[in-house]
Amino acid sequence: MKKLLVILFLGTLVSCTDHFAELNTDKKSPASVPGEALFNSGMERFYHRLNNANVNTNVFRLYAQYWAQTTYPEESQYQMVGRSIPDRWFSTIYKDALKDLDEAKKIIAAESTNSETAPVQKNKLAIISINEVHMYATLVDLFGNVPFTQALDFENPNPAYDDAKTIYYAIIDQLDQAIADLDVTKASFSASDDLLNQGDTGMWKKAANSLKLRLAMRIADTDAAKAKSMAEAAVASGVFSSTSEDLSMEYISAAPYTNPAYEDLVLSGRSDFVAANTIIDKMVALNDPRLPLYFDQNLGDGVYEGGIYGTANSFPNATHMGARLYSATTPGVSISCSEVEFLKAEGAARGFNMGGTAEELYNKAVTAAIVEWGGTAADADAYLAQESVAYSTAAGDWKMKIGTQKWISLFNNGLEGWTTWRQFDLDFFNVPEGLTYSDIPKRLIYPIAEATLNGSSLSAAASAIGGDTPQTKIFWDAN
Repeated sequence: MKKLLVILFLGTLVSCTDHFAELNTDKKSPASVPGEALFNSGMERFYHRLNNANVNTNVFRLYAQYWAQTTYPEESQYQMVGRSIPDRWFSTIYKDALKDLDEAKKIIAAESTNSETAPVQKNKLAIISINEVHMYATLVDLFGNVPFTQALDFENPNPAYDDAKTIYYAIIDQLDQAIADLDVTKASFSASDDLLNQGDTGMWKKAANSLKLRLAMRIADTDAAKAKSMAEAAVASGVFSSTSEDLSMEYISAAPYTNPAYEDLVLSGRSDFVAANTIIDKMVALNDPRLPLYFDQNLGDGVYEGGIYGTANSFPNATHMGARLYSATTPGVSISCSEVEFLKAEGAARGFNMGGTAEELYNKAVTAAIVEWGGTAADADAYLAQESVAYSTAAGDWKMKIGTQKWISLFNNGLEGWTTWRQFDLDFFNVPEGLTYSDIPKRLIYPIAEATLNGSSLSAAASAIGGDTPQTKIFWDAN
């Protein structure tokens, strides 16, 4: 009997070892991941952060004073630490987005090519590079000095922080190289491997130039000559020129690929946000045709009442966001045609050759912004005919005219809306009780986790920028 058991055991052992490698391979966790999959993963994580409305992460619709809060107003009072808001942005962009793109770039660059596939590979690498620029620019715009030259190296857990302006100029060079590398006559990613432009190389070139125009206007107050050269080159090379063109993540109705704001406003089952009185009061005063497009008429036809910014508000007694914000399939736009037109109007006002006068481009920008939200050209004409809106008669200098309309147009892009307030020094924001206008943040403070994990580098960075406070300005914010 014992002999039989030994034979059975040995037979079992031999039969198992025949398939040892197969049985010990985790088929759900592949040893290698295609670069295209990593590119998609990094882009999805970045755009999820840009478009969500969770108070633990994306507070910029609040900072831009488009939204007010109901039960918990701490974020509208600029409390960043309790929910680790800076930490979440820092971690997501570096760990989840940039690192995925960095690995995608390595994998795709290592693939063998021939005369037909080499241009496709080059286009893919250029597109990855364009999005790396977008991500690093976002980090600088949020924090100032951040890790750059030593970033993304797992063997260096304590990377130094680079000077913000130096990073900007480096990524501008990187963007120029990517634009030069793109061959619009050749393919790039397949439609299914590109969540933003579905493999349209020509649209990636327009997106890159539109991003370049944005970065040019960022530095216009600190380096007018470089801004002029960049802006004129971007426009000449081709930027977004139609309301059908933008840089956006396309979402669908099936979870988990729904618009992140929909997840926070609808799927969460919560009623945390209402329209802020800041934007409601401004749009009502201007008789803005986008009021019923931006907002619900839950208080009655033509009645809009914004929640008091910086306080707790009653959800039933304030205006709610409109249907687009409650839709699962609303695209997550990061750069729109209307933003590009406003950037061109700003350039023209500064004396740059943007293909039209500041007034002409301002009118085009306002029209595009209205049409993008479902309004008509006739709506835009009537709006622009008003003395309070017309470029020649609207209140303030060119910065106030363009900045106000640009801010209104960016209603669903909180980060750029807040940045517009920072750049144009808009003077009509509301101040939460107990604070002053100067308390409205100019940047996010550095992540708390960095103080623990990379303390010496963080301390050096804080000293270099003049202090790790929300009031410390980013280098391009000269005024």
